Amino acid sequence: MATVIEQEPPRVFSQLKPWLQEHFTALPKRLQSVAVFALHNPDIIALNTIAVISEKAEVTPSTLVRFAKSIGYRGFSDMQEVFQESMRHMPQPYTQRLHRLEDAGAAEQTVLHRFSRAAAASIDRLEQQVDEQAIKQASRQLAAARTIYIAGQGRATPVTTYLHYTLIKMGLQAVLLDGIASTFSDKTRLIRRDEILIAVSFSPYTANTREIVDICLAQKVPVVAITDSTLSPIARSDDLHLEVLEEEVGGIRGLSATMCLALCLAVETGKLAS
Repeated sequence: MATVIEQEPPRVFSQLKPWLQEHFTALPKRLQSVAVFALHNPDIIALNTIAVISEKAEVTPSTLVRFAKSIGYRGFSDMQEVFQESMRHMPQPYTQRLHRLEDAGAAEQTVLHRFSRAAAASIDRLEQQVDEQAIKQASRQLAAARTIYIAGQGRATPVTTYLHYTLIKMGLQAVLLDGIASTFSDKTRLIRRDEILIAVSFSPYTANTREIVDICLAQKVPVVAITDSTLSPIARSDDLHLEVLEEEVGGIRGLSATMCLALCLAVETGKLAS
């Protein structure tokens, strides 16, 4: 029988992912697989019947019901409402986020104050939660690779561009995977086992980056993933992943802690390769 977590579950989808991550290890293995599927495919959970969802998730409908009840919901429909609500609150255009930022801000707090405080909190969390040994382990793999490939789109683009620039300046062979999305898979299949991929992706996760990671791992190419959750689709059991979470201000997330982590990774790699 599944263990029921004695706590009111989140009623807002934006809080469900970190909540599930915190309670993930308390779930039985079968229900952990449902949790990963649900967070990677929220649209499927929101828009389909339990029969269709169970088929796509490759579990029985009763397993979905047990999953919902085990984390505190009254039943599957109760949990599905949270996913359906998320579809009504997809990422907003930045014009709307700016209005939210203005509405939520206290009169005495400037934009500079709020974003600098968020950046400081993000970097403080990074220092407390990221294992220094994990950074060094990733750096050893990167330094030993013949070529370092870097992939990431959307909000990850500044991070991948910065990593590519820094590694090149340190005299390392680095290639930024960019261009037309349709050619990414073809380029990725040319990566060899003595090379390595750095993949960067944050929620909502980019399908192309996930595909690149899948191809590399299938070809036994080492992967270092930078992402925002251990339940991210690129945080896999067969890759080395570093987790970094940024504070939000009015729905806008910065990259302060992520850039700090990228710099640490590049510096450690440069030291080992020199």
